[in-house]
Amino acid sequence: MIVSLTTLVFLCATANALQAVPFLFASHRLVRGLKDEVLQPNTRPQAPALVTNLVKKAVTECSSDVYVLLNVPGLQNTDLLSKRKAEWRHLQNYLHMASSVVGLPWVDGTLDLGFLEEYIVRTCKAESVRSFHSDEHVGEYIDTRKRVIRVEANALPGPGPERLAALADVDDLVRKILRKAPSPHYTLVVTSDEVAPVHPVPELAVAADPARFELFHDVVNDPRRAEERERNSHMYRDVEPFWNEGPGPAELYTQRKKQDEVHLLDPELWRKHEKLVMTVVLMVASVAFMQTLSFGRWLREKLVSPKQKRM
Repeated sequence: MIVSLTTLVFLCATANALQAVPFLFASHRLVRGLKDEVLQPNTRPQAPALVTNLVKKAVTECSSDVYVLLNVPGLQNTDLLSKRKAEWRHLQNYLHMASSVVGLPWVDGTLDLGFLEEYIVRTCKAESVRSFHSDEHVGEYIDTRKRVIRVEANALPGPGPERLAALADVDDLVRKILRKAPSPHYTLVVTSDEVAPVHPVPELAVAADPARFELFHDVVNDPRRAEERERNSHMYRDVEPFWNEGPGPAELYTQRKKQDEVHLLDPELWRKHEKLVMTVVLMVASVAFMQTLSFGRWLREKLVSPKQKRM
């Protein structure tokens, strides 16, 4: 009887427990006001509708070139804690590089990833691509069209070393997919399509030790993220146009034509080629002098010849 009563109490507690999934969002570019879309603090159970509106708001500007919707069946908030950094090495890097990060440990129900996929395709005129399990092949990028990559990972095994290895495999799959993107402008959504029972946790307990409950607490709740700012402003800086204030093509052509003309009476030309001019002048003077001497001898011979004939 005691065993039956204990079992009944356990079943009642399980039935009353929250059925939740984790939700992790990261955008390389800043999207202001995302945290205003969900209940605060973010450790409160969130309705799927609120989380869906958060994603829709982030997508409205179409600021990313690739949108990755990652579904990991069986994923729980305990799989995305700071103590699991070793299994999520690459995901940690993408979170650090992101300007907007939101982590919700408990969403009261699963998200409709199919709806989000269609919304992104329709809003951003994106191309939809599917990736299953450990398949990293998402096709080659042959144009600048935006992409929505829907990733369906393998279901996670039970607690133990195999589960940790499976998390590391999913992390490596994210790296392989994002490294093929033509630009670093990404939006990443990580969640699960399988709810798990979560027993109520007092807010005082969460506030006393947030790292035990919040998703990647040291990154998501980094004090430096309290102020919304673009962390990758060097990539999005507006470059001022360079206006050529010089002469136009026609005027440049006229100037070059004038520069190519040769003016013999140009003083600058004479000064520039002074040695050459002096050489030519000396040569001309020498030739003229020799011709003058030759003409003088010829003239003298002509004058002397008639006198000799008379004698």
